[in-house]
Amino acid sequence: MKKFVFIALTACSFAASASPYLGLEYGFGTTSHDVKTVFNDDNITLEPKLEDGIFGGFLGYSVNPSWAIELGYSQFELDASQSVHKGIANGYIKEWEWDSSIHAKQWSIAPVYTHALNSKWTTKLKAGLTYTQYKANAGKYEEQELIANDDVETSKTLAHSSQSTNEVGALVAIGTEYAILPQLTLGANVKFQLDSYANTTSFNIGTTYYF
Repeated sequence: MKKFVFIALTACSFAASASPYLGLEYGFGTTSHDVKTVFNDDNITLEPKLEDGIFGGFLGYSVNPSWAIELGYSQFELDASQSVHKGIANGYIKEWEWDSSIHAKQWSIAPVYTHALNSKWTTKLKAGLTYTQYKANAGKYEEQELIANDDVETSKTLAHSSQSTNEVGALVAIGTEYAILPQLTLGANVKFQLDSYANTTSFNIGTTYYF
C-alpha cells in the first residue's frame, strides 16, 4: 500500500511539472556559404546575403522544471541582385537585371536546459540537430517600364537556373526569458546553426506560452 501511494505521488508530481509550450520568434543575423552565381557573358558575380530576417516557431514539452524537448521550424531567404539601364525604346525604359537567391526551410529537434534565476528570469541552453532544405535560384531578366505610365511593366526571362539540396546539421542556442504573466514570457537568444552548405548566426527575440 505504501509503495502504491509513493508511485501515485511521484506520478502526480511529474504530471504537475510536465507541460507543453508554444513559441514564435524573429531574428536577424548573417549566413556564410560558398554559393556564388557567375554570369560569365556579363562579367557579373552575385553572392546572396541574409537581409529580411529569420521567422521561426517551436513546440516544446517540459518533462520537469529543468529539462524539455523541443521541435522547431524556421525559414529565411538570402538574396543578391544587380541591374543595368539599357536605354529607351518605343516609349519603354529597358533594364537588365541579374538575381541570385537561396530559400531555406529548416526543422530542428533539441533538448533544452532551463535554469531559474528568480521568479521572473530564466536562462535557457539548447543543442540539437537540424534538417534544412535549400533551394538556390539564379536568373537574368529584361525589364521594360512604360515611360507614360510606370504601372505598365513587362518582364522577359533571358536565363534561369535552379538547384536544391537537403542537409543535416547542428545548432546551439543560449538565451533568457522574462515572465510577464505566469504562463507567458518574452525572450531573446543567440543561435548558431551549421551544416555543410551554410552557417547561420542570429540574434532572436520571441514569446512563449506555457500551457
